[in-house]
Amino acid sequence: MRKVPMFGCALREKVLAALVGMCTLGACGNNEIGDPHPRDQLDFPTSVTADPSGHIVWVVSGNFDLAWRGAAVLAIDTLTNQFVPELAFEVGNFPGPLTLLERDGRAVAGYITSREEDNLYTVRFDGDATRPTIACEDGKPRDGAILHCPESGALQTTEVEVDGDPLDLTVGQAPYATMVRKARLGGEPDLLFVGGLEDGILATLTLADDGTPRLVGNVELANGLFGLLASPASGRIYVSSKLAATFSILDVAPREDANDPTILDATNPYLRQVAAVTIPEPALVRDRARALAISKDGTRLYATYRAPDSLVILDISDDASGGPRTRVLQKVSLADDPNDIEVVTTPTGEELLYVSCFRGDRIEVLDARSGLSMGSIKVGQGPSDMAVVDRPDLGIRRLYVALFNDNAVGVIDLDPASPTYQTEIGEIR
Repeated sequence: MRKVPMFGCALREKVLAALVGMCTLGACGNNEIGDPHPRDQLDFPTSVTADPSGHIVWVVSGNFDLAWRGAAVLAIDTLTNQFVPELAFEVGNFPGPLTLLERDGRAVAGYITSREEDNLYTVRFDGDATRPTIACEDGKPRDGAILHCPESGALQTTEVEVDGDPLDLTVGQAPYATMVRKARLGGEPDLLFVGGLEDGILATLTLADDGTPRLVGNVELANGLFGLLASPASGRIYVSSKLAATFSILDVAPREDANDPTILDATNPYLRQVAAVTIPEPALVRDRARALAISKDGTRLYATYRAPDSLVILDISDDASGGPRTRVLQKVSLADDPNDIEVVTTPTGEELLYVSCFRGDRIEVLDARSGLSMGSIKVGQGPSDMAVVDRPDLGIRRLYVALFNDNAVGVIDLDPASPTYQTEIGEIR
């Protein structure tokens, strides 16, 4: 296995910042030159996404050392915890997480951004849900290697006409987070949202029956958009920023015909702002909000925060007027760069929060109602994003975590009846 040099946190961040600067100057190309990314080897994994089939977890391999032509999404079989090479595909460098469009219990399309190219890639899944056929625009395997999704098939900008004038819409500068919001009312389309880290643009895209995205609007929010989340209870959209102490709360405005270009509003298509929540913070700030999660009943919003390191819990239940209360209930002190959050309901109905701590090489376990610590799980180096696979029918109840500094995926047992409950039972690399 190729050895990747390990840096201290400060040195690694300087190296990565220099690499990003090189890419800005055009030194990194457009993921068309170089060796193809391996189909069964991780290179600085950043995120994990659970497939609705329960048989696959998708792992984003970030290629932050630029060892390969591009970044990649690799597939792991949850029954064997082995890579499935034929399901891997390659995209542009410095990617965001993979978001899936689910229909009838299966993934029909996936969306992932590239900050190197300011692009959005779309992949489609067909055939057997547990071993789908994967395709992307202009994509093809090269010499039996990984499926290569080229920049030519990605989406960056679209020109639309508003009030008779042309307008260029964009997926944002340094796009990162993506989120699918399924239609809830008649006249609403399925929507995809993309957040720009650099310019704070929240792009709105409609999704066709086959998952094809159509860029229809931009909304400018705070720079550094990081977390996007839709409440399953209210349908409202919550947006965090790593550069601002404000959470934006948005709602989808019902439309008569979502595909009619004459209804486009250049400043607020499909969306209206419901509220904004400002979190008090100290004078010295290193970083702010990161990941978001919502309680199963839709009344609480959880956010990891780095100003200072903590978990922020907000009341988002409706008040008498029907709007969210947006009260800060608690700030639970954490340490070592809290990152992702997963909400897990145990077989007895207890709701637990699992929070990855990037510099602490551990997962904190908290009671979701009280915020009290329920323990800590030691994992490999640099735990980043996580995904839960809870499929009793498959005999699987696990938490998968991307281990950025270990080039691996940690596997944590979440079965309360198991002797290895809440321990890392293995690492896939």
